[in-house]
Amino acid sequence: MTTGQNTRQPDGGPPPDDDFNAFLGILNQLKATGCAVLVVGDAPRELFTRASGQLLGDPETVRHRVLAVTDATSESVAERLPDRNVAPRPLAETTRLVNHAHASRSITAASEPTTRPKLDGIREVRVSDPELEEFRTGLVDAIDGAAESATALSPADLRVGIDSLVPLLERYHGEAVARCLDAVGRHVRSYDGMAHFVLPDAYESDRVQALRAHVEAVIELRAVDPSEYGHDTQQRWHVPQQDITTKWTPL
Repeated sequence: MTTGQNTRQPDGGPPPDDDFNAFLGILNQLKATGCAVLVVGDAPRELFTRASGQLLGDPETVRHRVLAVTDATSESVAERLPDRNVAPRPLAETTRLVNHAHASRSITAASEPTTRPKLDGIREVRVSDPELEEFRTGLVDAIDGAAESATALSPADLRVGIDSLVPLLERYHGEAVARCLDAVGRHVRSYDGMAHFVLPDAYESDRVQALRAHVEAVIELRAVDPSEYGHDTQQRWHVPQQDITTKWTPL
């Protein structure tokens, strides 16, 4: 089934049709019960940073965030976190980083002067062991630590991301990466949280198709001409188990 919608609806235009309302119902259920999503597309990396920032949650709402980094830069990490003057609690209290990219070099210490204040004080775990099991263990421990530091966790309060899966898929067998995502997804769901995994491949690629069964939904990104669309990035959601694909909408 392919869903339809009108992107002007939030501004008071025509409402989305019944199929898209069905998708929104599924999305609300995923937020309430916990989920894992794959973020894919043949698109520039900065679009994935923007999408990841949105999936990590509203900057003005208390969220407990865990971001695992394999090839993301310190600048892109800072870009997806709330500004200190907007966040309702200090980021050092609500954010944790798991660094499997530059284990000998701290992400927070390597940031540029313009982004360093945002990363100051954030707890960073550097996983130096090359084994995938150690990465999974470090990420699960960080998730537990974030949950335990929270006074209380409501559904969708816990937000977890991995950026990106490319180094993992290049280093380990695809089935091993899938098992890792399954384990992380189960752990996040146990807290009714939301996890997202970045894979900058086309939706039709073999790697995306092999992993889509291991998540509840796939978000596909694409760049568009702002002069034609009034925005530069679009997304569409795939829910394979429900045979749902939305039309393209602004990110």
